[in-house]
Amino acid sequence: YARHKCAPRLAEEAAATLRNEYVAMRQDVRDAAAGSGTAAIPITVRQLEAIVRISESLAKMTLSPVATAEHVAEAIRLFRSATLDAAKSGMIDVMALTDDMMSEVQQVEERIRSRLAVNASMPETALIEFLSSMGFNKASIRRAIFIMMSREELEYRSQRRKIFRKR
Repeated sequence: YARHKCAPRLAEEAAATLRNEYVAMRQDVRDAAAGSGTAAIPITVRQLEAIVRISESLAKMTLSPVATAEHVAEAIRLFRSATLDAAKSGMIDVMALTDDMMSEVQQVEERIRSRLAVNASMPETALIEFLSSMGFNKASIRRAIFIMMSREELEYRSQRRKIFRKR
């Protein structure tokens, strides 16, 4: 029913709330990057569009004809907890690596590239077990996978069960 009968759009008040939050998030990212001297995780128009879609989906779940400021607030909360916090924790983990740990992560990346051809995929569990059997630490394996995904060398497929090598 909702798919055919309900197509909520942002209310003016919700759009203003979203605009202010988006500007604030971008400024927070700029300030954090300037303060730490590291590369910032960009908040782009694509993320803004994602928040709009989440807001509209939340409104659709209640069969509301418009997405209100409450829907936008919940969408922003979800976005921050799911995207920004995850990205920040991943950046911190990568930055906190010692030279030895970074060396092991780079070795794992090389092994992944040699094991997984471009345009090929394999179950994540099988890849982790293969690399573990070679003596690599599972934390280093997961970090290497995360880093390669952030560089868009790898991506998840089949509901995060398989890892696909893009390049």
